[in-house]
Amino acid sequence: MDYETKKTINMEYVVDILLGFITLSFLLKIGFYPSFRQIALVAVACAGFVLLIWDQAAEQSRTQIADFLASPKRMQDAAVWITLEAAVMIAFCFDCFAGYRHHDNLFKRSISCFLNVYPGLLIGVVLGYALTQTIFAFPGTDFRIVAGWFAASTGTGIALAAWLFRKYLGDSSLRLELLFATNLFILLMGIIATENGQTCYQSVSNVDWKTTVTTLAVFIAGAGWGFIWKLIHKTKL
Repeated sequence: MDYETKKTINMEYVVDILLGFITLSFLLKIGFYPSFRQIALVAVACAGFVLLIWDQAAEQSRTQIADFLASPKRMQDAAVWITLEAAVMIAFCFDCFAGYRHHDNLFKRSISCFLNVYPGLLIGVVLGYALTQTIFAFPGTDFRIVAGWFAASTGTGIALAAWLFRKYLGDSSLRLELLFATNLFILLMGIIATENGQTCYQSVSNVDWKTTVTTLAVFIAGAGWGFIWKLIHKTKL
């Protein structure tokens, strides 16, 4: 296996992890909507988006995706958008903590309203990538059928997952902490990717998997411990 092939394969792993965190961030964020109806509306919009882009997704090839991942310029641009999205989500977390005090002017109220409504647009990239991979997984199957089933699964899955996060994580402060930690991880990846004007994704052929797994394990363990601590605290109360 040559260097470029191994670099592309490792890049796909990095992208999969990153898109997973973006999805988690999106589900946690829409879980802050006041009612299930609003969550369902976003889920329907995501399903509709899938139906709108299925023909473009069907035209993609593995080679085109590999070329995109191997392009430092494109990955650098993508990292900037990812960083901006994470920054908005982190701003939402700070606004929620600050929201316990009164927003005393129109500008602050407008910013707060935007942060509350904004669901996260990068989920569109996740859906497009996932749809393309799903089409690749079912060669010979009518693309319309694959896209239809994927759209239905997407709409149902998003609505249920967001509602379950909201119901079983319960405490809004815990969900805010998890949302903050998730986007902090995404933000750090974006900062690393744009370091010195170069994309660090360029050298992921030498990924230190031990360090990567350890980082993810610490993140998951910390989130789990926070959840358990909240449960213990609520039980004592």
